Amino acid sequence: MSQFETAVDFKQTVRQRFEQDGWIATPAPPDAIGYDIELVRDSECVAVQIKHQRAKTHAGQLEKFIDFLERPEAAKFTRGFLVSGSGFTPSVFTYMRTEEVVDVALASFKDNEIVWEDGDVPPPPARSQLTYIGVFTCKGGVGKTTISAHLAGAFALNGYDVVLIDLDRQSNLRKLLGDGVYIPGRRGGLGATITVLNHTEWDEAEYPETRVVICDCSPEYDANPEAFIEKFNYCLIPTTLNPLGINKNADVIRRTFAAVRRSNTSAELFVIVNNYHSDEAKRNEVLNRILKTEFETLMAHDPKCHYIDPETVAIRFSKQLLYWGYHIVENDKPQLAFREIGGRSLPRTDFLKLLDYLEDHTQIEAAKAQETRSSAINN
Repeated sequence: MSQFETAVDFKQTVRQRFEQDGWIATPAPPDAIGYDIELVRDSECVAVQIKHQRAKTHAGQLEKFIDFLERPEAAKFTRGFLVSGSGFTPSVFTYMRTEEVVDVALASFKDNEIVWEDGDVPPPPARSQLTYIGVFTCKGGVGKTTISAHLAGAFALNGYDVVLIDLDRQSNLRKLLGDGVYIPGRRGGLGATITVLNHTEWDEAEYPETRVVICDCSPEYDANPEAFIEKFNYCLIPTTLNPLGINKNADVIRRTFAAVRRSNTSAELFVIVNNYHSDEAKRNEVLNRILKTEFETLMAHDPKCHYIDPETVAIRFSKQLLYWGYHIVENDKPQLAFREIGGRSLPRTDFLKLLDYLEDHTQIEAAKAQETRSSAINN
């Protein structure tokens, strides 16, 4: 992709390749949103969306393209092609498999050729070191345990063994997931495990295949072993868009940021909106603007503090999450809230998108830092 100076050059080259394959390829109208090229051949009419970007195309971008194809204005298209110049994150392939997407095909542009993905989930990229993630807030009842468990589920769906460490004195992870769960692989392939431990049971040497550790932290800061807080690469702080609690939530988040920073100055800190009602567009817009404004000064002083706009990634309200834990009542085996309702699983999609957001954001920031260092050396 680096050979193309602009997205326009890249799209033109991709269009020419489709024409060489016998398609009639027409650029989308200037005011079109959702696709870049229209392909026609025989009885097919295909919408093509092209991604020219440094980071890999992620699950949220795939979901948005699928959403476009399901809208009335896309009724003429028989299917869609998503073409990426930088490849796809593992979550994209997991999304395609778990949501059983059949009307979208994925392709990468490599060596001036369109290379179609075969649909198999590639092995997860090697992680050179353990990634520690803390889910933490100085207030209970905002979904820490739910987010910890299901973010672990997203990593497991992508093929990573995960250790969940229960630092909360209530030990809700153990109550809900026991000693852990197994996430099966595709077509009989080997899956991944989620292992639940308390902090005294964790020893890196005893879990050599584990590359991701997620801590469900106690809302009482002093109850969290400092040795874990010091290791956090990411820290997630859940909140809600509640009109009566906006100011209180913002104060809790600021105190949480300050508490983490006393022990860890390098972690990327992210605010994530939980229990998000996506059908309340106007109210969400107003509340989101107010809450985001609360953190602008903080983010300006600490570039590693981030507010994730819920229009980009949020954990949406769903019946699956509302009733997660009902397996305890039924004396059923431990499980996550990834069951489908109406053929879809909002939690599965949302946590795959959250995983991609964290990975993409930190990779981009690392790339920027590397460019800055290179520039300084060259100058």
